Amino acid sequence: MSELNKDLNLAAQPTGSVARSNYTLNTVAISDVKPENLDSILLNKIDPQREVFYGSPLVLDISAVNNLQDLDFERLKSVCAAHGTFLIGVSGITSEDNHNFLVRRNIPVVNTNRFARIREENFKPRIVTQTLEVKVPVKVPVPYEVKVPVEVKTSVPLKVIARPIHSGETVTALDNSIIIFGSIGSGARIIASHNVIVIGDIRGGEIYAGNPKSTQDPGFTDAFIYSSGVFTPSCLAIAGNYQTAEDMDQDSLVKTLIGRDVTVAVRLEGRSLHYFKGKEFLPKNSSKF
Repeated sequence: MSELNKDLNLAAQPTGSVARSNYTLNTVAISDVKPENLDSILLNKIDPQREVFYGSPLVLDISAVNNLQDLDFERLKSVCAAHGTFLIGVSGITSEDNHNFLVRRNIPVVNTNRFARIREENFKPRIVTQTLEVKVPVKVPVPYEVKVPVEVKTSVPLKVIARPIHSGETVTALDNSIIIFGSIGSGARIIASHNVIVIGDIRGGEIYAGNPKSTQDPGFTDAFIYSSGVFTPSCLAIAGNYQTAEDMDQDSLVKTLIGRDVTVAVRLEGRSLHYFKGKEFLPKNSSKF
């Protein structure tokens, strides 16, 4: 084939791109897969606001459903269509067996960030250890000196970034805190071993403070996240304890902060994230800054 023909064939090929994006989808949680029960839910929840939901995509949260083998996706699609909505898939799948079962039946799985992260955690290998204690009589002279190697850590300067963090970009600060003077784009990830401070808008980015270095490391539980600007994160985490945008929408107090130009600080209380406005916040420990 001549070079000219090759060029013509390449030019004739269709072009396109694949990207991960954030879309807003309406979700209906169901506890069983009976079409008549879904019809009743849509009758009470969708039909009274038909002008709002008409023609919109719909996802069924089936995390509470046990009998997936009875799921008739085509019938459920017909029920949704009768109420003016389009069923595009199911969510709430954390088991790989259930995921594969649905895919084999050509049922789309549209997991939210929360369920996708749980499923991702299930992929990680589990390490099982067992400790055996063996007592052996040993005569130890007194006094007895035991030399133990001591690790001496030197302080690391605060990592400072004075520019926007673009969508899809990842910024890390190992053994350190980070301060960013600029906005955080959708899909960007900020990961620090200590604290994260953002003087700018968070528009869909993910913030991980006190991030564990390994599966055995609990992370820095005294870490905090501080934001001054439009507050719209897709995920916040401190020492491995996280909240997704979906979780924040379910919290009546946090929901009032989302999308607003506010000063917010986040700290870990037990295993839950606690939110403070402006001057209400006081760090637990300033030694790891």
